[in-house]
Amino acid sequence: MKRTLVILALGGLFCPQAVNAQEWPDSTTQVEHIQQLKLNIAPGQYSGITPIGDGVYAVVHDKSKVGGIHIFTIGFKKSGNISSVQAFEACPPIPVDIKDKDNEGIVFVPETGTLWVSAEADQTIQEYLVDGSPTGRELKIPSEYRKAARNRGFEALAYGDGLFWTTTEAPLDGEECHRILSFSLSTLAPEFEYYYTSDHPEIPDTKGPRAFANGISAMTWLGNGRLAILEREVYVPDDGLFAMSGAFTRNRIYVVEPKREIDLEKQLLTEFYTGPFNFANFEGMCLGPKIGDRQSLLLIADSQDHYMGLADEWVRVILYTP
Repeated sequence: MKRTLVILALGGLFCPQAVNAQEWPDSTTQVEHIQQLKLNIAPGQYSGITPIGDGVYAVVHDKSKVGGIHIFTIGFKKSGNISSVQAFEACPPIPVDIKDKDNEGIVFVPETGTLWVSAEADQTIQEYLVDGSPTGRELKIPSEYRKAARNRGFEALAYGDGLFWTTTEAPLDGEECHRILSFSLSTLAPEFEYYYTSDHPEIPDTKGPRAFANGISAMTWLGNGRLAILEREVYVPDDGLFAMSGAFTRNRIYVVEPKREIDLEKQLLTEFYTGPFNFANFEGMCLGPKIGDRQSLLLIADSQDHYMGLADEWVRVILYTP
């Protein structure tokens, strides 16, 4: 079937009304937050995660200067709880003369056995071997996406059924909604573009917090034409001694079905908060193993190298009935 790319004009985009369904896809769906686990690993800035197979996951570190790819092994119990996590150093060694790429999202492509990493610093999505070596291939990014504000660019990346999916963490300058963009594995060129309206933050940035972030931090292809989108808000009030006492993150996972309509209707899969004692800035999300008749989602947090000595490395497991 021939696909047609929907090209959207810059400026003055009409955003669809957000649809915040309380359950997805119907009343029989069950969602369970079964575990948030603090990892006993070296401090880092782990921003993306993807399964490779047999309990092995590739994790991307956003302050590494090339691919920033680490390998984790994660074991699960029959209950769905994580039983063990082991993290290995990134490879190959990082050249000191390469600038920080701010790597954020990562996906494994089974058809080629390679990894793809999205980077905010230069708005690229590039291919790497599993050992971290770049192949030289990259997606053909439309020019307007390269104008995204720093730290507001390609944070999320998903892959499934021959298509890559990405969007910028915040809408492009002058626009009010996100563009969800897909790329073909065979041509590396853009195919479809959609509108997506994110929720308003609970606490506006105008409050002048020490740390604030709000936007789309991760996406995961669920199969059957469905895409999960993680909207994440991070708020740390100030930089004083008790800064973390009022800190929180709000996390909402929505499901969309990209079809012919360019305005995506989103349905709420689940919502949860963290902080201050389990404060976790979740930036990576992927499918975990099947647990009986339920599917697991695995989330990983970016601690900003143990920010202020109070943030930690966390993973979270969510189970839902497909």
